[in-house]
Amino acid sequence: MAQDKQLFDKAMAAGAKFNEAGNYEKAMSAFRAAIKEFPKDAEAYAGLGEACIGLKQLDRAMDCFKYAARFSGGDISYLRKVADIQERQGRLSDAGRTYLAIGEILYKSNQTDDAIGNWQRAIRLESNLLGAHKRLATTYQRLDMTKDAVRSYLAIARILQMEGELKKALRMCQAALRLDPENEDVLTAVELIRKGADAFELEEEEEEEEMASEPAISAEEQAEADELTRTVRQMAAAFEAERQKAQPAAPATPNSPIEVAKQMAQEHFAIELFRDEDDDEDAKSSLSKLERDALLGQAMDFDSRGKVDDAIGCFKRAIDGGLNLPAAHFALGLLYLQTNNRADAEAMFEIAKQEPAFQTAVSEALG
Repeated sequence: MAQDKQLFDKAMAAGAKFNEAGNYEKAMSAFRAAIKEFPKDAEAYAGLGEACIGLKQLDRAMDCFKYAARFSGGDISYLRKVADIQERQGRLSDAGRTYLAIGEILYKSNQTDDAIGNWQRAIRLESNLLGAHKRLATTYQRLDMTKDAVRSYLAIARILQMEGELKKALRMCQAALRLDPENEDVLTAVELIRKGADAFELEEEEEEEEMASEPAISAEEQAEADELTRTVRQMAAAFEAERQKAQPAAPATPNSPIEVAKQMAQEHFAIELFRDEDDDEDAKSSLSKLERDALLGQAMDFDSRGKVDDAIGCFKRAIDGGLNLPAAHFALGLLYLQTNNRADAEAMFEIAKQEPAFQTAVSEALG
């Protein structure tokens, strides 16, 4: 094993030296030798990717950086390389989806501003990228950036209308109106949708550049982009799990059922926030899933900062709006206990106990 490591280090050093000198063919040979010794080393694939770029072999370079991203556990610098190559090749839709995935990783690691920047870039590349608009809508609403949230809801409504999903488009307009009841752009959009007009146009900010139209992509390219997004979402979930494990234990009993259940609730929240909306479920709810997601995010944020009353309000609005999640009822029950509201806590815990994982914690919480 020690000999393998020596051969690997020697090949990596040679590859880096050849890349720096512009001798890309020799660099490729060196990095391939390194990969032969350690087939899952991210840096080796990244070095090979740089050599492929030097030789203008962009498809092979992109594959290398995808492997580097996967084996690194989600180093977004490698994903940015993938997106950059996709842009060079004119695969703007694919690049947009890669930036969407990068944004998700950043958001999960609490780098909200950087996440927003990547989602905005995704939309500049692919104006109809619904996932990026949804992420922006929920994040803007969570941050109380009402004007931006309304614009994102309108953008979602426009895309849904273009796809013939008029009921869904109207729900997005209703979500925007709940944030800004007298917004003329939203009222106009509602009127146009009800009249069956063609896709309405959003009023653009003066400083925004006109977005370029996206070239059509093949089914194979679409499948590849979707697979990359799924992979990165898995990375984001793994990062969240690691972050939760790394957090300092509570001063009380660190491994108590309540602390374990609280961590489990956070994991359920993360799954919910990244879950695609269900048409039947959404139709029965007074709030759209995007609105519920925004309220759930706000509740989690307030709870983490000790703003108990604000957290209670957001959890309650999300649940009243259709969030049917035992973890949310459990979290709200704990918050009610903090305010000495035992009756409401018991009511929330009764629903939370539908999930067996919360039963022991509920019993301990009620003492």
